[in-house]
Amino acid sequence: MSEQVREWLTPYGARRVAVEKMILPPQAEEGRAPLLICSSENIEEMLELALDGEDSICSYVEKMTQAVEQSSAQQILRQIANDALVALGEDAGELGEALELETSYQAYIRQWDEGITMFDETMTIEEDRAREGSEPAWPDSTWIERHEEGELLLLDLPIADAWQAPFIVPMGGYNECPQPFEQAVLFRDWQQRFDAVPTAVAQDTWLLQVKRRPQTREEALHLAKEHVMFCQYVLESFETIGQYAEYLQQADRWEFWWD
Repeated sequence: MSEQVREWLTPYGARRVAVEKMILPPQAEEGRAPLLICSSENIEEMLELALDGEDSICSYVEKMTQAVEQSSAQQILRQIANDALVALGEDAGELGEALELETSYQAYIRQWDEGITMFDETMTIEEDRAREGSEPAWPDSTWIERHEEGELLLLDLPIADAWQAPFIVPMGGYNECPQPFEQAVLFRDWQQRFDAVPTAVAQDTWLLQVKRRPQTREEALHLAKEHVMFCQYVLESFETIGQYAEYLQQADRWEFWWD
């Protein structure tokens, strides 16, 4: 399984690594961004689908990168909100062409009961929880042990193109997990705004390392709403979205995972 994944990713310098011999987190060279892959059946299946008979993933990455130029994070989030409305049996065209985040966000959270405390925007968080955001960068050996299924592979991507990682290592597309195209559009936007760069991927998880945190309460809440729409599970460790927003003002890493 993993040998085939490694072969498909040869153009991107994929190489097998052993966790006991690695410096964690993987060290970046100037202008390069290391990406650790916990290979799995899901990743292999998604890669094979993307390859569509080609010998490498390069043509797919090029095609999808061009398609991203015609989309935006706002459009992706609006589509996620539309999909949520469809699941509720409501009018999918209700949002029209509106691109305002708040409009999409309010439509998206209709799937939960009104007044649920999870969407309280008050930003209060325990001091020890806030400090978690500035812990050493992931992935660490504990994270790898939890997600390791097949071989561990390491790529070094041009840092300017690191947001393309969901095309190079496609995963997800099941349950609430967005498709690689949606992932990449949002990753590009977050890289431009926050220098957020993918550092590890497993069949159900992305880790991103962040260099610029949101600086204001308003910016943090805006980002928290984007994260919740992209991956609602980010709130599992927080009582409210306000707490999560405050955490993001201290965080050097983001983790997205899907059941």
